[in-house]
Amino acid sequence: MTYSTSLGVNRRSSSGSVTRSVAASSRAEAADQLVDVYRRIASLHHENFTPSQPPVAPEPPLSDTAEVEQRHRKTSLEGISIFARSRRREALAQAGAAVQSEVQAREVERDKQRAAAQRQLDAEWAQLQENEPDAVIAALAAAFEDNDAAAAPLGITGDEATLVVIVPTLAGMPQKKPDVTPTGKPTIKAVPKKEAASWHATAVAGCILVTVKEAFAVAPGLQSIRIVAATTPERDAYGNHHPDVLIAARFERDRLNGVQWGSVKSVRILNDVSSELQLKQIGVAKTLTPLPLEDEPELQALLSAIDYEELGA
Repeated sequence: MTYSTSLGVNRRSSSGSVTRSVAASSRAEAADQLVDVYRRIASLHHENFTPSQPPVAPEPPLSDTAEVEQRHRKTSLEGISIFARSRRREALAQAGAAVQSEVQAREVERDKQRAAAQRQLDAEWAQLQENEPDAVIAALAAAFEDNDAAAAPLGITGDEATLVVIVPTLAGMPQKKPDVTPTGKPTIKAVPKKEAASWHATAVAGCILVTVKEAFAVAPGLQSIRIVAATTPERDAYGNHHPDVLIAARFERDRLNGVQWGSVKSVRILNDVSSELQLKQIGVAKTLTPLPLEDEPELQALLSAIDYEELGA
């Protein structure tokens, strides 16, 4: 997630009033953009997902009865004079029977195709319900493809999935916020450190929660999720990735029931709903800081399994 705000001021104008007007307009526009950005950060976890349902095979296309009838009529009348009315009636009657027979055969085949497709879908749905790893991982990967915050499944153990979500860094958060001048005009100003840390925690928590909600909706058999929130790692001099883990948490499906998603802040929900939670905050501002991984071999193993190129790092 990347946020940027551009403030363009026309300093080449020959009119001071025009320059001030452009500057005021630019600041007002930037302030409006920042309002939208902060609103989006605060509401990341509001998104709802429709729980997966047993898939139904689509109806195969209907037979083109007109084409079948026209073809059989044409074939049956070949070589028969238009004056041989009796023979033509007999030929058309035979053609009608042939049409009916072919259409029925096509309908039987159509039903067979649909039944076969439904059996395949039923088998895939059963695998999803039974938490067959390949099926669950494929479903989650497909669901996460269009997410703003890149996410990926790392593994399935029993009825528990392990996920990673790439979250913004503190430096990647907005550095300005909307404000008003003493005269009531919209403007922008720098975000204080404590407030910046709070917004960063809100964004990270929101990315975690929306990913967890989507995973539970997509995979009906999952009962718990372990998720690691990591920042996009940079390569070192040797070309290796060294990600920072900001939060590691575990969620149980039942604990999401009854949550007031639309009225409670993401950080509060994260604290109340997670059954396990690891994070580290420092200073008066309570800035999220990377978790020490020296004594966390499981987290280290998870991080080593992440394909950061695939995640768009």
